Amino acid sequence: MGAFFTNIQLNTLGIDKTKLLDLVIEYVTLFNLEDGYVVVENSDEADKTVIISEPANSNWLSIYDEEFEDQGSKKFYKFSSNLSKHFNTSALSILVHDSDYIYVGLNINGKLKDTISNLSKEIDFNKSKPNVWSNILLENYSFEDIVKAWRNKSVFVEEFLREFSKFINIDSSKLLTGYEYLSEENPNEGIKLNFAKKDKKKAAELGLTKFSGISGVILVDIKPGEIQEEHLMLTNQGLESTGIDVVIAGKCIEERLLMPKIVKANYIKYNSELQNEFIVPFIETISTKGEKIFYARLKEFYIPKGFNPTFPMTTKEAKLYGSVWYDSAIKFSISFLGVKEGTGEFNIWFSPLANRPDGSHCIQLKKL
Repeated sequence: MGAFFTNIQLNTLGIDKTKLLDLVIEYVTLFNLEDGYVVVENSDEADKTVIISEPANSNWLSIYDEEFEDQGSKKFYKFSSNLSKHFNTSALSILVHDSDYIYVGLNINGKLKDTISNLSKEIDFNKSKPNVWSNILLENYSFEDIVKAWRNKSVFVEEFLREFSKFINIDSSKLLTGYEYLSEENPNEGIKLNFAKKDKKKAAELGLTKFSGISGVILVDIKPGEIQEEHLMLTNQGLESTGIDVVIAGKCIEERLLMPKIVKANYIKYNSELQNEFIVPFIETISTKGEKIFYARLKEFYIPKGFNPTFPMTTKEAKLYGSVWYDSAIKFSISFLGVKEGTGEFNIWFSPLANRPDGSHCIQLKKL
């Protein structure tokens, strides 16, 4: 998998450096206040964080905005343009997508003067504006060096950025990272500004345990006499509880095309303080409606506390949801015995004992 990152580079040549950092902090703060954010001290309270990295033996100041990492925000381009206008200088907006696609936008005094981008089509340097790039290139380099660097790269676009960094006298590491990578690899880098949405919807309070599907099969192909294991994954969008019923019914059960044998449940995230795997056999019986069913009760299985997201989510919230989603996920492995030839559908219900009516999740499968 390739790299994904964004960054903004502000050219500080000719700008008084004594108060530059304070002025940039002031502008970044103002930009976000106007965009509906408020300043917060604690990153745990923040919906986004911005890292400002001072120049090291260079005339470039680097800005890494967590919100821009989703690569879908028009604010990424607007911010770079506005920044260059505010400081009456040039600013670069850098975006790399999967190490195959790149966007380098050159803004001068608030106007986008030129781009090097293959996001939507191949780069055509015949349509470029070489003269505008001379504003940021060192004296011994020209636009032709940029063209050669692009054409000489072997595979990844990061190779182009490494060469490009030499032409503008900036440490290549400043161009080859974004908020996520920088936070993980160099957490003490730069000044961090934390912002929270001013009118953000409050997260919904968690109710009782409520299952939600994540992944699983929908088609099974089991021959008579064959035993096959199918895997399904659920997560919880409610409070923690204990105990799960797994019930299977439908045409395949009524016509005895297959028989569930055992269900195995375990946590995706290992927990040393819990029994991490439960194996329970299915019992055949008749439901109150007269249907043939198979059920298995995992009476002591602990269901971790989940997360009920509020949409739309910020980048930070989406990352948190991904983490909680993983932490509370449960994998179910159900083994079936093929009994007879035939096709048909059947349903699997997963019901938390603490909230059977409203917390259950049903998955419909089809036997081929």
